[in-house]
Amino acid sequence: MVRTRAGEALVTGLAVALLGAGCASSELPDVERVAALFADPDGDPADRCDLLAPATETALQLAEGVPCPDALPGLPIGAGAVRSVAVWDREAQVLLTDDTFFLTRTQQGWRITSAACTAHPDRPYVCELEGR
Repeated sequence: MVRTRAGEALVTGLAVALLGAGCASSELPDVERVAALFADPDGDPADRCDLLAPATETALQLAEGVPCPDALPGLPIGAGAVRSVAVWDREAQVLLTDDTFFLTRTQQGWRITSAACTAHPDRPYVCELEGR
């Protein structure tokens, strides 16, 4: 068997990808929990705001001119059930029956970076709530 650097790199890359997939799959319950709590329209607005990434909360308050708990109820955030969760290292996407959320892992845990997102063919998602 001839071993090449490219072959070794491929094997190493596959091993890293498999290890990453294992780590990502262990994050799925936490990501799903945060998304479900944020999607709960009956949840306390202040608690839901605590689930936002800092830049997202700041962007919302600047755009609406009111504190997050006052602005959040007026946004078209879906309240449907979680259909799927995908995690890539420190980023995640949650598809609900009626919305798409994007999350990032922070020192405080998983936080929502974008919500009220709609997919568009040949373009990125357009989100009503997002941090910059």
